[in-house]
Amino acid sequence: MSDGWTPERARRLDQLAGPDGIVVGTAVDHRDSLRIALEKKGLDAPTAAELSALKLRIVRALAPASTLVLLDAETSAAQALAEGALPGSVALGVPLEAQGYGDVADVPRTDFLPGWSPAQAARLGAAACKLLLPYRADVPEQADAQDEVVREAVGACRSASVALVLEPIVYGSPEPERFESLVVEGAARLAGLGPDLLKLQHPGSPAGCRALDRACGPQVPWVLLGGGASPDVLAGQVADACAAGASGFVVGRTLWDNALLADERDSQRALEQESLPLLARLAAVARASGRPWRDRVGPIPSPEPGTLPA
Repeated sequence: MSDGWTPERARRLDQLAGPDGIVVGTAVDHRDSLRIALEKKGLDAPTAAELSALKLRIVRALAPASTLVLLDAETSAAQALAEGALPGSVALGVPLEAQGYGDVADVPRTDFLPGWSPAQAARLGAAACKLLLPYRADVPEQADAQDEVVREAVGACRSASVALVLEPIVYGSPEPERFESLVVEGAARLAGLGPDLLKLQHPGSPAGCRALDRACGPQVPWVLLGGGASPDVLAGQVADACAAGASGFVVGRTLWDNALLADERDSQRALEQESLPLLARLAAVARASGRPWRDRVGPIPSPEPGTLPA
């Protein structure tokens, strides 16, 4: 029986996954790292309106093939809903953190985005909040501080009835063997704090994925993040993770980096001809071997018929 899983909490995970219990996630919640990527391609720094238009173009192309889309609250979440870019059948997730991916090596403790909360995300219509968490299990002071951040996020998300997707990132470029152990150690420690879903780095090997699956335990489903891997490498990583027990993936730039182009028509063409087929390829891999999240946690306690839910 699933300790801690309620019908309400289960419903939130059902919203993030497809009918088969597998998460096919597209991440477009990037902020600082997207601006950096555009600069590296020689493109002008975008205005907020231009950034919003770019993200909505990506969403319109990829959301119909996704079960979950992550969008930032500042430029794209409400806009995607207002303009009908995100189908009602696709779950919305929004980040809670103030910092983005470009800051992971410099953040001893994650700060929440000022003026934003899980309760506001729920009112917007989000099914989930995501928390990016630079994390080193071998740095006790940093890990302790980040654990407190997670506890606060778990409590706020439970109160707001939204799922918490927790994304710990091992920073500092440790050697491969040490990196693998840190990914596994971090997952084991954080799984005990009650996130609804862990979004995790590939630890580096199929054996590492199996160790990672054991670290998550029987009560916390996990999905693979993209991490900027090339399409072919990522497809292999998704296969490794799902064969080990992952319930899908949530991928960002690998899907749509090719569509960061000055000409909107070229960008749209790249999304349709390259990004969408890649997403379909990854989804097929995940659905062929991934573990449905309900299979992981087991039966959900059901209220006695004739009584009102708590």
